[in-house]
Order: sequence, then structure tokens, then C-alpha cells
Amino acid sequence: MRLTGINAPRERRCTVEALDPEQADMHDILVRAQTLGHWDEGVVAAALIAAEFGGSLTAVHVVPLGLPPMAFYDPGMLAAAAAIEADRQMREADGHADAFRTWATAMGARHPVWLTATGDASQALEYNAGWHDLLVVRLDPRDDDPWANPGGVGRIAVHARLPTLVLPAQCRFGGGFDTVAVAWNGTPGAARALHAAKHFVTRARQVVVLRSEPEPLAPLRHAFCLQDWLARHRPDAQIREIGDIGDGGEPTGAALLAAARREEAHLLVMGAYGHARFSEWVLGGVTRHVLNNTDRPLLMRH
Repeated sequence: MRLTGINAPRERRCTVEALDPEQADMHDILVRAQTLGHWDEGVVAAALIAAEFGGSLTAVHVVPLGLPPMAFYDPGMLAAAAAIEADRQMREADGHADAFRTWATAMGARHPVWLTATGDASQALEYNAGWHDLLVVRLDPRDDDPWANPGGVGRIAVHARLPTLVLPAQCRFGGGFDTVAVAWNGTPGAARALHAAKHFVTRARQVVVLRSEPEPLAPLRHAFCLQDWLARHRPDAQIREIGDIGDGGEPTGAALLAAARREEAHLLVMGAYGHARFSEWVLGGVTRHVLNNTDRPLLMRH
């Protein structure tokens, strides 16, 4: 099966295997592969998570589209040359499919799939997001790759609309998160983030809920009780009251990071904190501050 189109990922061979009934709770992991010939830290982390969850792993390698300098050249010829070069890079990337499947299987990931695409990385990942439960992305403001910097990571998370595990370059993922901190203010966004992090929350040695001042509810509207959810999934979770940390912007982001550091959390779970819509939140100060200053992995949810 081959998918065509500027951003349609492609795979040289497509096989369908029968679903093992024991895999009913399987987690399907999606990751962008930045490198060829060796697998970057994001892909390694995604493989380890897939192995831990008994899940599948899909890696998407995106070839950027761009034109060389146009001085003294015909723009039409340059466009054709760029398309030829992109197709060459796609064929080269396709050639790594077998090596990836062999490696990912040896890592413990089920049903590994290797896809290639051209153009916008956020759109390529969005194209495949609907088949997956978790997206893993690497964050490195020093990387020349625009999709690894805070702005690119935020855009990917918005387009994919998946729970997104953000791994800062300075953090080595060793296969799990012993202490998970959850930012909680009673909003639907915070609830979505906590639910998305359930696999990490139930596997952690310690869970700490960073509870701030809740937003007021509209009349006749009742909120689901946090304690009820914790009683079912993590009755030993600790709740830390962190008071009023603002309703958005850099002070809120700084307060969340500071609280996560005090708890020595290995993972910070946070939702659409302080805004009604995730798209507004990503463009606002909370996410901008957290993505630019985090020294630990994040689990964000649309």
C-alpha cells in the first residue's frame, strides 16, 4: 500500500497481522524519527515505552521541502530540482524500514512500522495520529531542526491532538518515571491530561498532585471528583496544595516547574492550563515558559 501526496507518509511494504487478544490494552506509540542509520533519543525512548506498555511503535521520518538560492537560476528548474532531491531522500529513508523493524522488535516493541513523508512535520504526524494513543517528541532549543525547538514542539502537539510526551535533550529516558507530578486545577483540560497519563501514573512509584486554586464552576455544573479517580487508580497519591499560581502566563509556568522540582518529579503532567482552548494555551505564556525552561519530561494533552 502506498499513500501519495505532499505530506502523505509512505511505507515500502504494508502487512496486516491478526490482533492478539492479550493486546487489548495495548498502547500504540507514534514518534518522529529525526535521524537515519542510527536512532535518535526520542525514537529509543518511544521503543522503550512501547515495550513497557506492550504496545506497537510507528516511526515517521519527514524529509523537509525547500528550494536552494534562486540567484541566476530559473525558479521552475529549481522547483523541479527540489522535488527530485526530496524524492531521492524519501527513497533513501525508505531503505531503512527493514533495519528499523528489526531493531524495534529486538527492543520489545510490537508490530513496528516505518513511514516516510515530505514537508511539514506537524501535518505528517497529524496524518497518522488518529491510529495512536501517544506521541513522543524530542525537545532541544539548540538543535538546528525547527521541529525540535519549543515552537515546533508546541505546533506538533496542537496538530496531532494526542497526549504528547516531550523529552528534553538533556534528560536520558531509562524506561520509566519513578515520580510523576500532575498539575491540577479542576478544569477539563487538567482532567484530560490526567486521564491521558494513566499508564504512567499507575506504573510510577510515587504520584504527587500539584493542586492549585480551582476555577469557579458555572451554576448547575458539577465537576467529577479527583479523589474518586485517584481512589480507583492511585489511592496512595499525595496531594500538595500550591495555592493561587495565576491564571496563565510565565508566572504560572514558572510556579508549576518550581513545584515539580521541589517534588523531584521525573515527569510533569499538565493540560490546557489556564485557558479554555489548548490552541490558545500553546500560544500563551504558560507553555512557552515551560517548554523553554523545563529540565524534565512533560506529558501534555490537548
